[in-house]
This record gives sequence, structure tokens and C-alpha cells, in this order.
Amino acid sequence: MSKRMLRTFPAFGRRAAVVPLLLAGTILSACASDEGGEGIFALGNGAEDDVLQNDLQTTIPYDVEITGIDSQEEKLIEALNSVSTARRLQSRPTASRAGLQRRAEDDIERFQAVLRSNGFYDGQITFSIREKAVESPSDAAAETDASGQDTANDAVAGQAGDDALATGGDKPNPLVLTYNVDTGTPYLIAAVNLVITRPDGVVERHATDEELEKTNLEIGQRAIAEPIILGEQYGVDILREQGYPLVEAGKRTILADTAQKTITINYAFNTGPLAQFGDITVNGAQDVDPDFIAGYHSWDHGDQYHPDEVRTTRRELAQTNLFDSVIVKVAGPVKENGEIPVEIDVVERKMRSIGGGVNFSTADGPGVNAFWEHRNFFGAGERLRLGFDVSSLEQGLSAEFKKPQFLERRQSFVAEANAKNNDTDAYKGSTLDSFAGIERPLWENWTATFGVTAEYSDLTGSDSPNEEFYLAGLRGVLRHDNTDNPLDPTTGNRFEINVSPYMGLSDQDTNFTSVSLAGSQYLAFDDDGDYVFAARARTGTIIGEERGGLPSNKRYYSGGGGSIRGYEYQKVGPLDDDHDPLGGRSVLEVGAEFRARVTESFGIVPFIEGGNVYARSEPEDISLLWAAGLGFRYYTAVGPLRFDVAVPLDKRPNVDDDFQFYISLGQAF
Repeated sequence: MSKRMLRTFPAFGRRAAVVPLLLAGTILSACASDEGGEGIFALGNGAEDDVLQNDLQTTIPYDVEITGIDSQEEKLIEALNSVSTARRLQSRPTASRAGLQRRAEDDIERFQAVLRSNGFYDGQITFSIREKAVESPSDAAAETDASGQDTANDAVAGQAGDDALATGGDKPNPLVLTYNVDTGTPYLIAAVNLVITRPDGVVERHATDEELEKTNLEIGQRAIAEPIILGEQYGVDILREQGYPLVEAGKRTILADTAQKTITINYAFNTGPLAQFGDITVNGAQDVDPDFIAGYHSWDHGDQYHPDEVRTTRRELAQTNLFDSVIVKVAGPVKENGEIPVEIDVVERKMRSIGGGVNFSTADGPGVNAFWEHRNFFGAGERLRLGFDVSSLEQGLSAEFKKPQFLERRQSFVAEANAKNNDTDAYKGSTLDSFAGIERPLWENWTATFGVTAEYSDLTGSDSPNEEFYLAGLRGVLRHDNTDNPLDPTTGNRFEINVSPYMGLSDQDTNFTSVSLAGSQYLAFDDDGDYVFAARARTGTIIGEERGGLPSNKRYYSGGGGSIRGYEYQKVGPLDDDHDPLGGRSVLEVGAEFRARVTESFGIVPFIEGGNVYARSEPEDISLLWAAGLGFRYYTAVGPLRFDVAVPLDKRPNVDDDFQFYISLGQAF
């Protein structure tokens, strides 16, 4: 068996920037200056060529062809074209056949590098230059072989052509430069071997099936440079996951079997010592407490090093919205006790912000809201948000507070309070409510909130005139959200289940439990998310009290911009004799829309929605009132501006209007 050593692939950096370095010489050569047409290879042309090159009447246009390659090798053909000097300078033709030949000769080495990087180590490239066919059949095509030697007849024709150029004769015929590429048999990977140097010795072995899978290499695949180079970085990652933070790649060698057309890859790694997480140093903290920042570490002191823990800590610090930049890294060397220090470098962002919005609908009238937020209120990431919301139906103030790392690393204390004045067709009066509890993530994209609530209401409704309620209760919420954008999601889904038992604190014996489920799904039909199908559903039930014994604001209502567009706010469901909403003990809503972004700034959204509210907690039927409409979207930097027009498909006489329209920021759901 004949074996020979091929040139080794140079070590490479981060996987995100990987380009096969076998092409490095090619790329550097291709970057030669375009001035003068030939770049660095034009230095030997002489003064005559320089003069002719600048005279557009004395240049010879040419075409470039690449033949001999299977048409299915599209990436290979594209790579050859991209590195070709003759192709790159085609718009700046040469003054002579010799100049074109120099370009072709320069391309040979570039093409060989591309073939090797694609697993064709025995590839051969030749080229020929001929005159382009002309109308007169008597015109002979001049041929030049790969060595640049003319035949006797062609030499005379070529000399005559060059003489014509020198004397300012007729315009020369265009040339055709043809590369003939014989790729040969592609080499395949026969084996992947590892040489791992640890402090206690050297291990030489074959890569396991699991390691091959992690490095995206397979025995029998074509020996393409890019996955081989990436495989080395994957190997470094594998050893880091085994607890070696300072691992480095050694010399990589490739052994080729020319008889079998295979290669053996030998990776070498120097692991350095096994390490455990040690002391943490925080750099760059100014207003945020460094101990609070260090408290985000997801490992315990002394745990074995693992890069996943470093990535988790960095991600969770970035999600606090306290920093413009977060870097979490080990700061070797490993100490004698086996611990490696960790550094957290942060760049703080502005901690205060204000914002607001406006909306309008034919049912709700105009509305405006605003907020002020501080994300580091006491210096340890506490978020305080104050806001107000004013419309023709509700006027209210709100306050929200969140303290992260409350008692445990991934646990927050949350509190909120709301004061509202209500003036709807369903009820009028004032409400106060408050909540305090614990919020913590459970699994990826899942969050749970649990706590206590206290509420006061003084409302007048259709069947509950002048009643006051004092309620205390519990609230448990389970949420899932893996969508890609809060205001304009294109993929993922959302789900929320809310269970809230209440008990009366006044003379009235009021006890009930409210349960609701809501979810939405988003499916993009293209990679850019310009065409998205979105669907949502909501259902809920109240167990315990009859409808007349419930506070008006704790009943279920439907209709309006946040539920079923096309019907007035709260008007879907039971109505009294004056057509005012009574609310109910159960609700069901469904909806779907197709979001089509037809230009960079404009989109259209046809939609359909249906739902109903029922007096009983278990409705006897699920008949729905349906509405349909068309929306328009203007996309801004902060989210889409929404304008929707909807009509009720089940219009009730003397109750429903012919249409409703809505204006707000963000998608409907």
C-alpha cells in the first residue's frame, strides 16, 4: 500500500469564522490590486503592455469556461469561479494572449487548492485558449495548450493578431479560455484517531461513535476540509465538557492512502489539568452590586468545570436587561487545589426608561398609556414599574415590583397593585387589587407564579346593584413561551393556565374558584417570517357561586379588540333587556389569522374569530358568534402598527354594529 503525507490543515479559530485555510493562499492572491488589470502578476509585462492595457482599443475581450465537472457539484463549481483571477478580471481584459495565459496559469494553483479542500487530492487541471468562433467559416481558431506553446499555424495567426494590435489594425477577435478539470476519485475518511495528552499520561485511540457524532464526522464521508477543521474545534469542546477548561489543539496530520483513495485524520489535544470552579471576580460593575452579579453563577463552588454552566450564567445575566455586554470566562491557570478562577465582565446599561402608547377602536374609543421603569431600584436588579392607562372605559394606575434572586438563585419576589375606575356597559365603579408571590422558572421556557391576592370592588352591574366585595385568595399561574418576538412572533407557542380560588371577607359568604386556559401558536411558511399562520384559543370556568353571587368584574366577558374583533367590548354573551352584558361563568374563544408581509414596511392580515360566554360553568352547548375581518400592518422598529376592520358574521338586531375597527401597536395576539 502506497502512503504519503499530505500537507496538514493549519489550526483554526472559532467555528463561526471557519473557512478552509487550504484556500488561504488562494484568497490572498485574489486580493491583488485590480489596478493595471494583472495586479502583482502584471509587473513583468513591460512598458508596452502597460500602454496597451490603458488603451481600450487594444485589449482582447474573452470568455471563461470550466468543463469536466459533474453538474451536481454546484458548490465546487461556485468555489472555482469565486477564486479565479481570470473570472474576476474578466471585465478588464488583457492586451495580449500572453497576458490571458498568465492569468490562467495563476488560476491552476488556486483550482488545485479548491479541489483538495473538497476531497479531490488527485485532481488535474489543464487549460486552452482559442479565438471565439466568427461568422466566416474560413477563420481559423487559434489554440494554445496548457504549456503556452502555439502550433505552427496558430503561432503565425497569433503573431499576426498581436502585430495588428501594435499597428492599430482591425479589432481582434474575442478569446475563449477553457479550463478542463479532471477531479479524479474523491478521497474518503477511513479513520479518525485521537492523541490526548493529559497530565498523567498520553492516550492514543480511535474516536468513538459518540465522539464522531458530536464532531459531525462519519467514516466513509468525503474528506472535505471544512468539516475536518471544524471537527478539531468540536474535539476541544468535548474535552472541555469533561472538565478541562484549558485544553488546546495540537498538530493535526492527514495520512492519505493513494491506492485506496482514503485518508486517516489524526487529531492531537493537550488537555491541561482537570479543574473545578473556583473564586469569582466581577469587573465593570458600577451601580449594580457585584455580589448580586456573582450570585447568578449556576454552579456550586468546587463543582467540576463544565462550559454549559458558563453559558447558562452568561445567558441569565444578559436576560436581566441590566447590561449591554456580559462575558463569563475562566481565568487560568488552574491552582494547586484544582480550582480555576472565573471572571465576569459586564458593561452596564441605563437603568431607567419611560414609554407609552395610544390605541383606538369604535367600541372602546381612544386610549393612552404610559409607564416609568427603574431596573435597579435598590442596587441589586430590583425592577419597579409605574404606569397609567386611560380610555373611555377604564382609567387606572398600576405598580409592579420584582426582586430577583429572592432566597434562591432562580427565584424572584413579585408584587403588583392596581386601582381602576370602570365605566363599561357591564358594570360601573371602582376596583382595587393587589398580589404578592414567588416566581421561578421550572423548565426551559416554563415559568410558575404562586402567591396571595386581596381585592376590593364597589360596582354597580345589571344584576348586582350597589354591592361591595372584599376578597382574599390565592393565585397560581403556569406559563410557557418559546416565541421569537413578544410583539410580532413568527414561530413558537404560548400557553398559560391560571387557577385562582377566592373567599369573601365581608358579611357575604362568597367562595368560588376561577380556572382559565389560554394559548397561541405561530407557524412561519418561509425562513424570513414574512408569511405566518397564527391561531389562538381561550377557555375558562368559574366553580362555586352562581352568576348573581359573583362580583361583576370577576365574571367572564368576551368581545372587542382583545378577544373577538367585530363585536363591541364585552357584548358577546348573555345580555339584559337593555342589551347590556351580564357576563357568565364560562367562556370559549378561538381565532386564526394569516400574516403576510408584502413589503418591508407593509403587511395585510385576514382573520376570523369566534366565541361565546355562558351563564353556567358547564355550558349546555358551545354555539359561537363569529366575526371576520382584514387587518393592515405598518412595521416599525418597535413593532407593527395595527389597523383592523372586522364585521360580525352573526349580527344580532339592535345589538351589533355593522363593523368595528381597531388601531394599536403590536399584533392582536
